[in-house]
Amino acid sequence: MGLVKTTSVIRLLVLLAVVVSCQQKAGSPEEAAELLISSPKWKIDEIRVNDVATFQNGKMTQQFGGIDFQRYMEVVEIKKGGTFSGVFKGETKPFLLEWKANEKNILVGLPGAKPSPSDWSIAPADVTKESFSMKTQSTAYDYPNVTRIVLRFKAEK
Repeated sequence: MGLVKTTSVIRLLVLLAVVVSCQQKAGSPEEAAELLISSPKWKIDEIRVNDVATFQNGKMTQQFGGIDFQRYMEVVEIKKGGTFSGVFKGETKPFLLEWKANEKNILVGLPGAKPSPSDWSIAPADVTKESFSMKTQSTAYDYPNVTRIVLRFKAEK
């Protein structure tokens, strides 16, 4: 009976270790960058505007009086060397951005441009092997109000 219990406990610990390692978040911008470039493509999973989901399960959800996005990147690629390439819904030509790691996070913005408050930010805590989130805030969508946007991507398999 002791052998059966021991075997069961070992199996449970191995399973727990696998689950934890799959969902482990990056601890630094460098580690986050390695995880991001390890997946060839990332597919959009969710769009949140001011903490409300406006895109989930492959569909846009209408928000009465809210900001509506009809143009978003369905698939992105994050390449070593700083290239962030995304294809907008309904288009085939990639739109190129640039990513750079700093001491706190990864910034995504226009190639060659100085960092801007409207750049997208990827925090290490928002990056795993399976998914990542990038955030921005801007008054461009609902001036003079600040709009917070979070895009969540999942690794494409």
